[in-house]
Amino acid sequence: MPLAHAIETRRVIKYQDGAISVSVDSLIQEEPLVIDVEWPGNAATHFTTTMRTPGDDFALAVGLLATEAAVTSQDVRQTRYCVGPGNTQDYNKVTVTLRNAVELTTSPVRPVSCGWCGAEDLVARLEPRSSLVAQPSYGFDQIARLFIEFDQRQRNFHSTGASHAALLQPRNGEAILGEDVGRHNALDKAIGHSILDGVPLDGGIALLSGRAGSDLILKASSVGLTHVASVSAPTALAVKIANQAGITLLGFVRPGRFNLYSHAEGITETYEATRVLR
Repeated sequence: MPLAHAIETRRVIKYQDGAISVSVDSLIQEEPLVIDVEWPGNAATHFTTTMRTPGDDFALAVGLLATEAAVTSQDVRQTRYCVGPGNTQDYNKVTVTLRNAVELTTSPVRPVSCGWCGAEDLVARLEPRSSLVAQPSYGFDQIARLFIEFDQRQRNFHSTGASHAALLQPRNGEAILGEDVGRHNALDKAIGHSILDGVPLDGGIALLSGRAGSDLILKASSVGLTHVASVSAPTALAVKIANQAGITLLGFVRPGRFNLYSHAEGITETYEATRVLR
């Protein structure tokens, strides 16, 4: 699949040292891939569903079968995209045809780098549960101060350099931290602390230590968070979902600057630039 399908360009608002400008940013694509397996005498069977960047899909499907079901080059007869409605190619579904029967040990357990991979209802999950209303009540100075606190509190990262973190700032109350080797686990831990402590997150902000993927945006929206700010980039799907869910999404947050991808009305400095991202 061509590289153009793996990357999407989008207008963003850039804030740097008090100056606001409009630019074009490149976003990595993120889409689900359904992988089915068949062999003589056995109809196509669902093996797994995984989130991926489109491209090299046949290699990804065979690689997963090799590492999780011991499939070899001698086993693979054919790989193909499935045919969707109207006799069109469905580039998000691959069928691998094997020469002989193999024992498929399908499991919902996937690496911690992906919070949803393996879930059969993955496609259905990629819709926000509700649309929030972002409020222009966060200024960049406030976010910058939160990132300083965020950095200082990441004890596991400072000790090992190998963990992710999420910091939640409710509208009322102290910030809540979660740390884990998985991005999604770190956010889940922080959300779990808020629930156990009875702290509502409606209208709050989530600070993320890594890539802002679609799973994290959906998790944030499900508990009422209206702002997500990350030190890294969002995916194209994350921006789409943030727009649908009413979440103000910031990326590449650094001292004195950030990129704003959705709902500019949620940041005081960019409130007047709301039409740019629509």
